[in-house]
Amino acid sequence: MSMQIKFTNYKNGLHQFDFKTSVGELGLEEKFNGNVLLNCEMDKSSTQIVLKCNLQLTAKYICDRCTLEFEDKITTKFKSIYFITYSKKNDEVDENGIYYLSPDDDKIDLSIDTVGNALLAIPMKILCNEDCKGLCSMCGINQNENECNCVADTSNPIWDKLLELKGKLN
Repeated sequence: MSMQIKFTNYKNGLHQFDFKTSVGELGLEEKFNGNVLLNCEMDKSSTQIVLKCNLQLTAKYICDRCTLEFEDKITTKFKSIYFITYSKKNDEVDENGIYYLSPDDDKIDLSIDTVGNALLAIPMKILCNEDCKGLCSMCGINQNENECNCVADTSNPIWDKLLELKGKLN
């Protein structure tokens, strides 16, 4: 199923669209699985189209602390603005993310914006849960599942010279 809106079929005003497609159709199967759900509200006038979209999908992650594989739901919103103009080509986008449509255009393809916003919704720090204890730095055991008897040595010989200098200054 394509994620296109043939906007010329609609009168000015608000219109709702729901899209459901697989992550494979959008080329997102590496990080995501299942279906992509996109709900958009189109506000159309004679010179512009504003799309407000809600995106939902499931991501496959590996926890940064314990390396456990898990899935999580992603929900994000994005907005796209299109101006119908006679002076710009239809493939131009200005620095504010505004698209320009020529009078010959009759469709808006939401696939590229959907893929981009899905990738931007991936968190910088990926944790299976906020309380994840991670792996022991000594033995590598997952501390969420088992406890180890390792004693963490917090000193590092690389800092010995600085600690000596700190002792002289105090």
